[in-house]
Order: sequence, then C-alpha cells, then structure tokens
Amino acid sequence: MWDVGSDERAVTSVEVRYTPTAEDFREAFAAWERCTAAGRRSRLAVYTVAVGGTAVVGLLAVLGGTVLRLLALLVAVVLLVVLAGPATRVRRVTRTAREKGEFRVLLDDQGVVVSTEASVTEFAWSEQRYYLETPRLFLLLKGSEETGVLTMLPKRGVDDLRVLGELIDRHATALVRD
Repeated sequence: MWDVGSDERAVTSVEVRYTPTAEDFREAFAAWERCTAAGRRSRLAVYTVAVGGTAVVGLLAVLGGTVLRLLALLVAVVLLVVLAGPATRVRRVTRTAREKGEFRVLLDDQGVVVSTEASVTEFAWSEQRYYLETPRLFLLLKGSEETGVLTMLPKRGVDDLRVLGELIDRHATALVRD
C-alpha cells in the first residue's frame, strides 16, 4: 500500500501494537452504543425487549395457570439471553482476537494497515471516515456511523499519543454525543 522508502511516510506514520483485552472490547462496544446511530438502535432494542419481556412475565404470572406459567418461564429465559448478549459478545470477540495474537496497526496519511499473525487488512481513510475517542481507546468506524465495524486502537499501544490523535483527526471526523 505504501512506499516503504518514502521519507514522508517515516514522518507521518504511527504504529499501535497491542493484544486485545475484554476491557478494551467492553469500552469499545459501550462507546459505539452511546455515540453511533446503529449503537443507539441496538441498545434501544435490548431495553425494549427487557422491559416488554418483564411486563409479559409479570402479566402471565399474575394470570396464573400451568400453560401461562410455562410461557412466563420461556419469556424469562429469552429475556435472560437478551440481557446476557453484550457480555457474551465481549467474551466471544475477546477469545477470537486473542487467537490472532498481537495486533499491529500502522497508520499514515494514506490509510490504515491492521496485521496479525493470521491476516493483513488495509483500509484507505475514505473507508474509515469517523472515529470515537474514549479515555483508553481510539475507535475508527468503517463506512459510516450506521455500521458496527470498527478498528480498535488502545492508547497503551502507542509511544506518541499526540501524533496518533492528530493523524486520526486529520483524516476522520470525530463523533461526539453529549
């Protein structure tokens, strides 16, 4: 993707190295849910199922009867599965990421290269138009704020955080939600 011999690249490139943790993914998903339209819709769906499921369980339990109690139990189990979804997602994604080993992300003015022992993926900045910043992470969003695909950049994995922030800010738009 880039001309390795270029002097310009050496000045404007930043490398982030890290092994993902469950806490990284919890923070990334929480930021995505708070700050993107897709994330807010996802969170609203979970809350709606939780409130609706609780109401249905309560109503069926009050109405009584064996069939209704069994139905209430089924709704309660579905409710538990929905509410456990975020924690299950974090465990699954963390396990998958750990299998890939250390992540090495190289960013420069032309784009982003994410490499692991298993793969190398390149993105132009035009594909990562938005970003989120949390206390511990930068998150690059692929496509638009409507998508759920992100590149996670833990701040602990970079030597010069200021240069990383400036490079990202130069090429992507910050999503801010009050």
